Amino acid sequence: MLSRGLYGRIGGAGPGRSWLISLLLVAAVAGAALALAGGELVARRMSDAALEARLTEMVARSDEIADEVARLLVAANQDMAISCSELDLTLLRKRIFASRFMRDIGRLSDDHILCTAAWGKLDLSSPLDPPDYMAPSGARVWTASRDQSARRITTDMIAFGRTIVFISDAAYDFMRNADRFVFSYARSTGRVFRSSEGTTPDPTTVGAVDGGVMLREQFFASACSRRFDVCIATAPGNKGILGQQMPVIAGVGLLGALAGAASALAMTQWRRPGGSIEHDLRRALAAGRLRLVYQPVVRVRNGVVVGAEGLVRWDRPDGGEIPPDIFVPVAERAGLSGELARYVLIRALDEMAPHLTGPGDFRLALNVTTMDLLDPDVFDLLETETSRHGIAPARIALEITERSTAEYQQLAPAVARYRHRGYRIHIDDFGTGYSSLAHLGELPVDAIKIDRLFTRAIGTGAISASIVPQIFALAGLLSAEVIVEGIETEAQACHLAVEHPDALGQGWFFGRPVPARDFIV
Repeated sequence: MLSRGLYGRIGGAGPGRSWLISLLLVAAVAGAALALAGGELVARRMSDAALEARLTEMVARSDEIADEVARLLVAANQDMAISCSELDLTLLRKRIFASRFMRDIGRLSDDHILCTAAWGKLDLSSPLDPPDYMAPSGARVWTASRDQSARRITTDMIAFGRTIVFISDAAYDFMRNADRFVFSYARSTGRVFRSSEGTTPDPTTVGAVDGGVMLREQFFASACSRRFDVCIATAPGNKGILGQQMPVIAGVGLLGALAGAASALAMTQWRRPGGSIEHDLRRALAAGRLRLVYQPVVRVRNGVVVGAEGLVRWDRPDGGEIPPDIFVPVAERAGLSGELARYVLIRALDEMAPHLTGPGDFRLALNVTTMDLLDPDVFDLLETETSRHGIAPARIALEITERSTAEYQQLAPAVARYRHRGYRIHIDDFGTGYSSLAHLGELPVDAIKIDRLFTRAIGTGAISASIVPQIFALAGLLSAEVIVEGIETEAQACHLAVEHPDALGQGWFFGRPVPARDFIV
């Protein structure tokens, strides 16, 4: 009787309950539709205002770059020194060190680049290709999409008179950091110069329409400089209410977010039964499963080991190895960069303490990110660990990539703090083409590591091989040591020993990375 009564009550209430649920669902859908319709106008106005402000900001930055280019070209053309003489190169270097957005400056004649502040005198047999654009002022412009044989990383080049300037790739970070496609073009011709994708789109010209331009049959909002023949355009983006964080749609948004999160989680688990790489990395850090190996750094003239670079490795339980190029960016995105840096610092100083406290000046170099240098906890940990082991700060070198120097305004105080305590700062992968000489000049460093691309060119007759002596000259201006990476042959080692006997070297020719227990000084 009890069971039958219970089932009877549920069954009797079924139709009414179904009707109530249906009514609530209809009401919820209708309310959401009204909210979306009512907020659409407000959302569009907010999106238009934000877009206009962003375009204005980007045009202002573009004007700053163009201003510096114009001032630098005019001033350099007025110099009285003979082109490419020692006096002329000194004047050019002073100008480039004082610039914000320029990577290099040089002299040219008959469309041949004769010399630059960074690389000195050049012997380039091939002239420059015809320019991509002629400005109303008469300046000639080559865009970064062109592959210049003389350079590894392409860059915008602008020539006027006998002077040519090379704009730092980092100057255009304001375009790359945008959350949508952005490009610049000439107002007079519609010619596209550069895009946030790093290439020139095809077709390379835009068509003007009311309120913007058309490219690839797509509309882009645009704004133009009042002083220069340059405009900036960007995709309008989603201007509707669904693209905004509006409280009126919080309920619908929450349901969508929960559904999306559940679907994404299910798909992730289906694709990778063992879990995500971020999850595995967290577990590996907690369990201490990351290991370090150390590659010797030697003085090239005699092969004496003077230091080592610590390199982190991650072996998966299944026997495979995940390269640092994969898991280090994952750590940065997941907020694990500081934890990884602390892990490496503690492990490296523990393992290499016998070498770092012994006689001589053996040094250990460790790779860090910009975030690591700016993190006060990393600094405090380094101070604690060096004190605990009795290691002099001068025995520790922190390596940052050349691209990191583009953030020199943030880095400068942190670098000064480390160097004041005696730690050394190295610029890694030098020559990859991101920072300007001005940034390096304002960010004092102790050593420059030449990228292995230039090392491979030694003895081959390639143009990049002729650049190596100029890097040594630049290092001399910065009072910095030079460490040559990627030395793999006896010919490379002998060349450096003869031409640059004070250089330090690193590569498989001198030794492969090994665990601390196998490292021999």
